[in-house]
Amino acid sequence: MVLTSDHLDKKNIRKIEYKGEDSFSNSMSKLPLQGGSRFDFDRYGLVPRSSPRQADLIVTAGTITMKMAPSPIRLYEQMPEPKYVIAMGACTIMGGMFSTDSYSTVRGVDKLIPVDIHLPGCPPKPEAIMDAVTKLRKKIARNRFVNRASRPIRTKYFSISHQPNLVPGTCAGKYNWDRENCAEHKEVLTNTNTVDKEKFNLKTRGRLSAWLTKHNFSHRPLGYDYRGVEILEVKSEEWLSTAVAPYAYGFNYLRSQCAYDATPGGSLVSVYYLTQMQDQSDQPEEICAKVFISRTNPQIPSVYWVWKSAEFQERESYDMLGIIYQGHPYLRRILMPESWIGWPLRKDYVVPNFYELQDAY
Repeated sequence: MVLTSDHLDKKNIRKIEYKGEDSFSNSMSKLPLQGGSRFDFDRYGLVPRSSPRQADLIVTAGTITMKMAPSPIRLYEQMPEPKYVIAMGACTIMGGMFSTDSYSTVRGVDKLIPVDIHLPGCPPKPEAIMDAVTKLRKKIARNRFVNRASRPIRTKYFSISHQPNLVPGTCAGKYNWDRENCAEHKEVLTNTNTVDKEKFNLKTRGRLSAWLTKHNFSHRPLGYDYRGVEILEVKSEEWLSTAVAPYAYGFNYLRSQCAYDATPGGSLVSVYYLTQMQDQSDQPEEICAKVFISRTNPQIPSVYWVWKSAEFQERESYDMLGIIYQGHPYLRRILMPESWIGWPLRKDYVVPNFYELQDAY
């Protein structure tokens, strides 16, 4: 939110213009209620603005990630003086539940920009929002705010040149909790997935595996999963020629591409779920191809030129595990900042407790 006023230096505050800055949070869902007839923000002289250049108060809601850290700083810099900030909700105040063992969460928006009012809650009620605005108006009227124009401005953007401040984590509970009281809900704790026995009882080598063997494509059948989907293993050096074969067979849709770290210090695995889309087919055939990649040289050919939907999915695998997809037209980080060091989902990745941007303001 952003507050604007014609004469904020006077005790008589006539008008407040605000802007909301949301990070996909449930806290921001309470803000539109303020414009309804029950609460009616207009009574307080609050005027919404879509541009930070016309606003005096910005209300932040939601978890701030390291990649999105420059955005609230940039919005704050575009606001004219005097300007104010309300941090709304637990997620934006200290990271909330997303801050536990997280490598990408900023522990509070006050690490980036100065905050005038902290509004707790998950999410805070509309009445609490009205109370926070009232307290801010009283602070402005009493002139108890710090003159930010006199503050020395230092680094105001995200960079790996900031010195990380490692803060010890807190114990959020134990995984081996007592389940004695859950005996009556045993069916909830067990896997309810059913196996397609008709498909599961097939031979280890499926139809696609037999077709690949007939045409001399190198692979190794791994049987079926619990849904009866055929699983194939392909070596990374054979993936360039083998990837085109399923498309020629009829698997014209890449439903999902993901990756995982098999073992600490072991191989990386790139997984492809392919679907054979046909007209008037309510249960299309699916296969799963797993490509095992060396950790010392994690490079395999990209399948973007076969299935276009692999574009952003291969970028996620590169971002999280460092698998280099050769021939990808736009291989760069998609979730983490470009300046991030390391691959967060590798099992040998050393996770810092968290980073704080020091002396942003």
